[in-house]
Amino acid sequence: MARKEREALLPPDVAAAERARTTAGITATILCIPMDTIRTKMVAPGGEALGGVIRVFRHMVETEGFFSLYKGLVPSLVSMAPSGAVFYGVYDVLKTAYLRSPEGRNRLALMKRQQREEVNAIDQLELGPARTLLYGAIAGACAEATTYPFEVVRRHLQMQVQANKLNAFATFMNIVDKGGAPALYAGMIPSLLQVLPSASISYFVYEFMKIVLKVE
Repeated sequence: MARKEREALLPPDVAAAERARTTAGITATILCIPMDTIRTKMVAPGGEALGGVIRVFRHMVETEGFFSLYKGLVPSLVSMAPSGAVFYGVYDVLKTAYLRSPEGRNRLALMKRQQREEVNAIDQLELGPARTLLYGAIAGACAEATTYPFEVVRRHLQMQVQANKLNAFATFMNIVDKGGAPALYAGMIPSLLQVLPSASISYFVYEFMKIVLKVE
């Protein structure tokens, strides 16, 4: 189902929120990817000889052109939709399953009885703090595992030099030809170890601030 068709089935406020989230993600990616490209160049073999951020920036612009700073932009943008869909999809499935369980129904009933009382924001989390962190971590890990091949392609694009420059698809095929499908998941374990705390804390703060700001 195309994104426009899917949005047509959503309530107006939900569709607007999805469009806003997509636009924000695209904008952030376009603005931030030059720094990510510079960082990748600095940690690549031989990158230490280029010096600091400013020197790497100047070197890339002078030798490869300004748009070399946007290497890997295409796989980054392409991965956004499946990443968001998997993350929010997994989180919603876990959340719905819990809230429909006896324990979840009991928690909702308790929260309803406490509506007239002064309850702090953490106690108002539907899943509770621990489960919110856990489900955020699981959803983040699933999203990372699903879209990690795009990350590998992006890194390879960013480390290319002008002499052997390939497009995203050619880079993908080159990785598979040399290392097989497992090569698309090289380095995934360290990446997951980074994503787990990041995703869990991010979603906890998101749910917490919704309560504090009284946003539905």
